[in-house]
Amino acid sequence: MQWTNPAFDALPKDDRHQVEHWGQDESAGILICAGTLFERLIAGDHTLVIASGHRAAQQQRQLMQALIPQLQQGANPFFALPKILCELLGWNSSAACTRLNTEQIALVGHWHNQAQHSPRTLELSASLAAPLYAGHTSTPQVQEWNQTTTDPLLPEKGIWLGQSVQDAEGTIVGHLALWDTEPQTSLADSIHLLQLSADLVGAWLPPKPADEEPQTFSTDPLTHLLQRDALDHALIRSEKQHPEHDYLLALIDIDGLSQINHELGQQEGDRILCTFAAKLQQICRPNDQIFRFGGDEFVLLIPVGKQPPPLAKRLDQINRSMAEQLKLPFHASAGLALMSEVHGNSDELMLLTNSRLQQTKAQN
Repeated sequence: MQWTNPAFDALPKDDRHQVEHWGQDESAGILICAGTLFERLIAGDHTLVIASGHRAAQQQRQLMQALIPQLQQGANPFFALPKILCELLGWNSSAACTRLNTEQIALVGHWHNQAQHSPRTLELSASLAAPLYAGHTSTPQVQEWNQTTTDPLLPEKGIWLGQSVQDAEGTIVGHLALWDTEPQTSLADSIHLLQLSADLVGAWLPPKPADEEPQTFSTDPLTHLLQRDALDHALIRSEKQHPEHDYLLALIDIDGLSQINHELGQQEGDRILCTFAAKLQQICRPNDQIFRFGGDEFVLLIPVGKQPPPLAKRLDQINRSMAEQLKLPFHASAGLALMSEVHGNSDELMLLTNSRLQQTKAQN
């Protein structure tokens, strides 16, 4: 194959070799090299390679204008971004996932057919995003398929774009994805905005404490939330960071769950637990922590800035949303307390939140 073009000759040597290698592999799709998208048109014995950069300057500004205010208000970027990306780029579906372990990812944000869908846990091996977690590359993945895949989110055919999200240490902590049967926006623009979004999320994520050792904690098999051992560890760590950093602890109890199990069955009770857990995850920011504490209890541990977040208001919204979605009477009570109220003692913090929870339940 002979390459003749001044624009090709002007490329750096390594980039030319990469384009040449791609051009000789007819099974390869598009190529993304040095921020440029390469596509091929074939006619007989001739191949035309088209290189295009992104034209997303206006979309880039719109992304910042839509995302930054939500982050400042405490929104989880993994929950907010799918809707923003679909509305800016005109794609039908988008997802933002975080890595739970080597086998599972959490679908935090899922925008599809102009509607937000509930978070859930997915098997990593079944997802088209699995290769993004296999190494430490930040190169986006582009896949086209025309038959049923193992990925539970995808239709029978279409185009899928995926971009890993890395923290400050270069660890892959999640990914962003877009897919559609017939995308209306150029792939170059979409890839650029997807990469920018991943960079913004990675920069926004809180740094890990320097002295933190890797820990393995048990996960609740029903809701896939962390359990008591992880909560104990988080409370000890928050004690060490007090008084430089304050924390809000919320002990939340679903009222009347045992009665629901008795009248409607264990399966319905489990469905309510999973739905409620998913809604709690939706209101959590990346550095907020959520645990399943017992049969019908959950715990939120939230870092506090200048003022505590409006958690009570958000829990009221969840109560209304649950009742509407389940078409059943629903209420969850909560006890809230700040670490600063007990002078940094996590045991007293748990006692105080439990006392306030019981007071709240007595009033309902």
